[in-house]
Amino acid sequence: MSPIKWENSIYSPKYKKFLSRKPAKFFTLCDGAVRSGKTLAIIYKIPQLFDYIGNEYLKVFSGYSRNTVRNNVLIELIPYLENYHGAKCRYNSATGELDIRLWKKDYACLVTGGGKADSDAKIQGSTWDFWYANELARHSYSFYNMALSRLTPEKACAYADCNPESPNHWLYKERIKPYLDGDENVKSIFDYHHFTMEDNANLSQTFIENQKRLYKGAFLSRKILGLWVIADGLVYDTFSEEKHTVSRREILEKINSNEFCEYFLGLDWGWNHPLCCGLYGLAKNGIYYKINEFYGQKKTIDEVSGWILQKQREYGRYFRFINADNARPEQNDALERKLGTIRVYAQKPKVADSIELVRSIINYDRLIINRDDCKETLRELQSYRYPCTEETQDTDLPLKEDDDAMDEMRYALCFYETNFMKEYRPKT
Repeated sequence: MSPIKWENSIYSPKYKKFLSRKPAKFFTLCDGAVRSGKTLAIIYKIPQLFDYIGNEYLKVFSGYSRNTVRNNVLIELIPYLENYHGAKCRYNSATGELDIRLWKKDYACLVTGGGKADSDAKIQGSTWDFWYANELARHSYSFYNMALSRLTPEKACAYADCNPESPNHWLYKERIKPYLDGDENVKSIFDYHHFTMEDNANLSQTFIENQKRLYKGAFLSRKILGLWVIADGLVYDTFSEEKHTVSRREILEKINSNEFCEYFLGLDWGWNHPLCCGLYGLAKNGIYYKINEFYGQKKTIDEVSGWILQKQREYGRYFRFINADNARPEQNDALERKLGTIRVYAQKPKVADSIELVRSIINYDRLIINRDDCKETLRELQSYRYPCTEETQDTDLPLKEDDDAMDEMRYALCFYETNFMKEYRPKT
C-alpha cells in the first residue's frame, strides 16, 4: 500500500497520529465539533483499512439515509481514491452497490441508510468485515446493534463519526462514558478520538471565531467544543426583539415599494390546541419577513382560506405556496381546492434538523418579525424551550408546549430554504 502523503494537505498532530495508527480495536469512534474534520480523517484512512482487512467480505457504508452517505462521504471518498490512489469506483445509487478496484483488488461495498426504526431489516443475514457509520448518533439503535453483529471475520472492524448529542443518548451511555470512566471491558474493544475545530489545521482562526459567535449555551458546547451536554433553555436563544422585529408600517412600506420578490405561507393545523398560519415575504437581499399570522383555536378551513385570500386581495400580491402539517391530508386537499391558484404542500421536516436551519437563519439575521401583527409568534419565540435538567424527557427535543407558531414557522422557512432559495440567493 502507498504510504500516507502529508505534503498535499495540512494536518494537525492529532490527525497525523490518528491516520498513522494501525487498526487495533474492533470499534473506533471519532466525535467532536462541527467542521473538525472527523469524516475526512476516516475517509483518508480507508485505503489503509482496506489493505489491512482484505477483500474477501462485504464492506458497508451507512448514514441516516443513503443520500446522506452520498452527500457526506462518497462525494469526498470517490475522488480521493481515484485521484490519489488510482482506484476505479462505480456507484449504483438505485441499489446502493459500490464497487471499488484498488491496487488490483476488487472490493464489494454497500451503501445503506440506518436512521429509520426498521433499517436493521435490510442488513440481516449478511457478513461484513468493515463498517463505516457516518453520523452514527443519528442511526437507530436496532441498526447499530445489528451492524456490529455482522462483523464476524477475524480482522473485521467498525469506524464511525458523529457530532455530540445529549448525554442521555445510547451511544454516549454505552460507549463513550464507560470509556472515559476507565471501563476495561469497553476499552479492550473501543477506541475513542475526540476532535475540536482547533484540531482542523485547515480552518482559519477567523472562521472559528465567527462560528463561536453564532452559538450560545449548550449549542456552543456541542458544535464548537464538541461536548455531550443537555440542550436546555430557549430554542432560539439568539433571537432579539430589538434586532429582529419591525413595525407594521415598515412592512407595508416594503410591500408597497416592491421590496419582496416572493410571498408564501406556513400552516400548523389545530383544533383544541391553536392553529397557526403565517404569511412570509422574501426580500431581494435574502431576508425573510413574517408579515402576518392567523392564530386561534377551533378555526375552520373556510376561516383559514378566507384569511389567506383576504390578505392576497389586501396586498395585491401572488402567494406562491403554503406548506402545511401533513397530519391532516384531507384538510390540505380541501384547502387547496378553496385557494385555487395557491399550491398546498405537506412536507413536514424533522424537528431537530429544521430547528437547526431556522436557528441558522436567525443567527445570520435573516428573519424579521412584524411585531404589531405577529404577537403570538413573538410570545412563542420567547417561551419555546428545551427541558431543563430537572424535567424528565428522553428525547433531545423541545417541550411540546408553546410550539404552534414555531411549528408553522419551521414548515414555511425550511420548505422555502431547501426548495426555492437558490433561485433568489443574493450575489455576494
